Amino acid sequence: MKRIPLLLCALLAAGAALGQTARTVLGPYLQEVTSDGFTVVWTTDRDAVAWVEVAPDDSTHFYAAPRPRHYDSHLGRHRISRLHRVRVEGLRPGQRCRYRIVQQAALDDRGKTRLGEVSGMDVYRRNPYPAATLDPSRPQTDFWVVNDIHGRDSLLRLLLGDAARERPDFICLNGDMTSSMESEEQLARGYLTTLSRLLSPAGIPLFFVRGNHEARGSFADRFCDYFPSPTGLPYYTFRQGPVFFVVLDGGEDKPDEDLAYGGLAAYDAYRQQQAEWLRGVIRSDAFRTAPYRIVLMHMLPADGRSWHGEQQIGRLFVPLLNGANIDLMLSGHYHRYGLYEPGTRGTDFPVLVNSNSDRLCVSAAADGIRVRVIDPAGKALHEHLFAPRKAAR
Repeated sequence: MKRIPLLLCALLAAGAALGQTARTVLGPYLQEVTSDGFTVVWTTDRDAVAWVEVAPDDSTHFYAAPRPRHYDSHLGRHRISRLHRVRVEGLRPGQRCRYRIVQQAALDDRGKTRLGEVSGMDVYRRNPYPAATLDPSRPQTDFWVVNDIHGRDSLLRLLLGDAARERPDFICLNGDMTSSMESEEQLARGYLTTLSRLLSPAGIPLFFVRGNHEARGSFADRFCDYFPSPTGLPYYTFRQGPVFFVVLDGGEDKPDEDLAYGGLAAYDAYRQQQAEWLRGVIRSDAFRTAPYRIVLMHMLPADGRSWHGEQQIGRLFVPLLNGANIDLMLSGHYHRYGLYEPGTRGTDFPVLVNSNSDRLCVSAAADGIRVRVIDPAGKALHEHLFAPRKAAR
């Protein structure tokens, strides 16, 4: 009869041990990649303290030596959360390394926090994830663009299935990856799980351009939590190879007063604030001296039939961009392919719009910026070469 209580104790102990472990739910994926560092983002099934261990990209085994730990810390304390964003800094331009994610469950022990078991990537049976910083000195950069996926995860797998083999420098998500932001589970189901599985083993980072549909939903205010940037905002800049990239956030497409926004929209003032930031970017030496300048923005400048958001983009952003020797703007939003030559939408630079079912493969080198439009079957539908322009003013 004594064996039943002993068995019960054993089961309870096993359950307690299991409950002390935090398991990875989503990710990891690379964000906020710069010339001196990168940010690793992932989530766990319970609150935990998290860190990233980093090793050089050499022939040594990951277990050959203690690897430096980079924690998710805030205000002098290691952050306790289910969402983990660990910044790795102090690296050189173009530096390659290997990393693994680790987490330790945070337990409530009668009002006090106690740390449970450590769990994370097994780098004994599998390779750690690779990562590399941006390198402005490279003579060429290659990247892919997808947009307006609206949660069609099966299409995303077709469009990006060759990424690990082709190894673009990064993937640009040019807005409207879902129809609204409602929860972490929705983001995972709609695209993030697929992206982490396809791209993280190859060390390919994401650069997210917020679309008007990312501005909608009960989870919209969490956008920068899951997709951090160097500015802490959805608009920012970065340089890879010969290209200086300007990421702009066009906000919503309808007037702020529209019933669809329930009195929560303030995009007119937001775009005005962004225009002042853009003015400073265009005056910077980093912008002016780059061989190429590409603008990434989900919505594009207005034509005669455009809605309010595009019209304000035309009034606020275009006068600043015109005359600044922008080589190309890449947009989405219309769900169909289109190439707008300089002058057709008030710009002195071309605007290329990708459809909602194809990807752009972009390569910038000494001979210009080459763009190929590729369908889900891998067929090239269109190809353009944008010749180099002179240096910015």
